Amino acid sequence: GKRSLVIEPMPGGAIVRASGLPPTQGYWSAELVPENNGDPVDGVLTFRFVVYPPPRPAAVSTQVSREITAGYYLSTQRLAQISRINVQAQNTALSVRR
Repeated sequence: GKRSLVIEPMPGGAIVRASGLPPTQGYWSAELVPENNGDPVDGVLTFRFVVYPPPRPAAVSTQVSREITAGYYLSTQRLAQISRINVQAQNTALSVRR
């Protein structure tokens, strides 16, 4: 499946953007939930990739139609404390160095 984790610089900070590929269509409301109140541990900030399943069974369809993305804004000050970002999803984990 297509999973990605990128840090997109922007004025005053950056957006952490994670994409996942649920097993079927209809998953919704993806969000990145920071662990440890958003405080990095030894320079590592960990997020949980949370997504809600469809209310009833849904078609598998194409990869592109299933892909779901969540973002989280980090300020420049916060980024200065972070050397690595981890995102943990249900079955996988992604990691990116700053």
